[in-house]
Amino acid sequence: MWILSAAFLVNLMEVSRMVCTKCGKEMRKGYLFASKDGAFSFASGVPGVFEKADKADGFVEITSLKPGHRTSIAAQCCEECRMLVISY
Repeated sequence: MWILSAAFLVNLMEVSRMVCTKCGKEMRKGYLFASKDGAFSFASGVPGVFEKADKADGFVEITSLKPGHRTSIAAQCCEECRMLVISY
């Protein structure tokens, strides 16, 4: 069994070519980013506007808030299949 660190995966994404699992074409490297002061999160559902996001079922913080800066994360994009791959 192999255990890979997040840093290793980010470096792997930066060095290697990623192929889309749906169509097999090479994915384009870039960045997924949010509007100013935003942060990326993942959850089982999108919390309401008056709910605390970190209390949502299955909440995972992808990036932290960066007041006054755009939040971004390295990503790979397949425009053909409209799929993104990120490592966090």
